[in-house]
Amino acid sequence: MKGREVMDNASFANLAVTAVVLVWLLFRQLTERPLRERSRVGLVLAAVGAVETVSYASHHSLSAHDVGMLLVSLAVGVALAAVRAFTVRLSSKGGRIVRQGTWLTGLLWLVGIGQHFLVDGTVAAGLGAESVLLYFGVVLLAQQQVLRARARGGALAG
Repeated sequence: MKGREVMDNASFANLAVTAVVLVWLLFRQLTERPLRERSRVGLVLAAVGAVETVSYASHHSLSAHDVGMLLVSLAVGVALAAVRAFTVRLSSKGGRIVRQGTWLTGLLWLVGIGQHFLVDGTVAAGLGAESVLLYFGVVLLAQQQVLRARARGGALAG
């Protein structure tokens, strides 16, 4: 019973971290902020998430199906990130490009994280939860690339 309790505590902690990161990301996405050349947050989340995912994989026997479904989830997340980037308003203020997400940006974030957690129903238990920071990092980096391309292309609102 003790092992199950530890697993439940670990699952709760993972869920709590995911919720905090998601709320923080949504706040940052919906707040007007300068558009940067690189997403340091995305890089950090992807790096930490990669370590967590590899650690999980080293302690669990993953099938080709498990790995494939994780990759499909990441690909769907990247596609949603590209679409989501077009819901972000870009403008020029004080010689700087700023960006601000809309309600649709937030909704697409929720759809994306929802589809990632659906992976848990088709793969090794816990893989979706353990790879969520990797997911956040990868999709942030993808969104950032599309936003930078839009800004270089002159897609500014004002």
